[in-house]
Amino acid sequence: MDSEKFKQLLHRYLNGTASDAEKEVIDAWYESYRELDDSEVFGSNASESRIASQMRKQLAGYWGTTRKIVFSKYLAYAAAVLMLVSIAWLVYRWQSNDGTGGVRQESVAPSTAYREISTAVRQVKKIELPDSSTVWVNALSRLRIPESFGNQRRELYLDEGEAFFEVAPNPDKPFVVHSRDIAIKVVGTAFDISNYERLNRILVNVAHGKVQVTDTGKYGLVHELTADQQLAYNTLTGEHTMKTSATGEAATWREGKIALKNASFEEVALAMYNVYGIELKPANNQIRNHQYNLVIRTTHRLDEALRIICSIHQNQYRRENNEVIIY
Repeated sequence: MDSEKFKQLLHRYLNGTASDAEKEVIDAWYESYRELDDSEVFGSNASESRIASQMRKQLAGYWGTTRKIVFSKYLAYAAAVLMLVSIAWLVYRWQSNDGTGGVRQESVAPSTAYREISTAVRQVKKIELPDSSTVWVNALSRLRIPESFGNQRRELYLDEGEAFFEVAPNPDKPFVVHSRDIAIKVVGTAFDISNYERLNRILVNVAHGKVQVTDTGKYGLVHELTADQQLAYNTLTGEHTMKTSATGEAATWREGKIALKNASFEEVALAMYNVYGIELKPANNQIRNHQYNLVIRTTHRLDEALRIICSIHQNQYRRENNEVIIY
């Protein structure tokens, strides 16, 4: 029985038009509900318990407290089902009614709405936030910004990819970026986050100022980074390393330039995918273990970029559909 049918049944009971069978069902429901403790039905929340208590008093006026009901196993089962279905409706009506027939205004917290920023291959977006902070979003990235950003807090979410943040100072409202298993908290600074899932790591590079990096997963570690420091966080193990790093080089992608230093083959492959949309594959483990120092401009044609990569370790390449094999 849904809440609308139960409401009609209850209405007939109260105005005296219910049948004997309907009266037995309502009586059975009330008696079984009256024997329960408020907290068993409504939980331990104080306001919910108060509502339950008030409901009892109001309902008792209709049924009385001394009436004894004897009902069959069928009615007992029906009462239990009706109780579960109808409690939600009764609570709703009680909260909505001010006791005089009028409807009381209730403040309901809206679900969080987000503005989502996504980028495609070879695409970089510059975003101006309401607090005058600026965000550059790298290729193949996804950033979520709450519509309420800046009202009470400054929080956003880098779900995938890379972004550089130039944060406007506001000591009363720290700026927090959530990125997979970590949260980066600052007051006013500039920093870069690289969080591409395929690399199983998150990099945080600080250009100036100071940031606090918190592991929001099971490890619960907190680190502070200052200018030209980098934190590398392994998303599989929770392990991390810190080192000095020229953040200016880490964020050259904002200017259409890929600058990689001591980069793994996988990092080079990711950069090529972000810019050209192709998968770079090593022909063997020796090539997979190579490290690279290189600079590639996104204005380069694909063949030019591949020649630069291959020249470092005297390799060659061949194209197979949407893949490029380095051998």
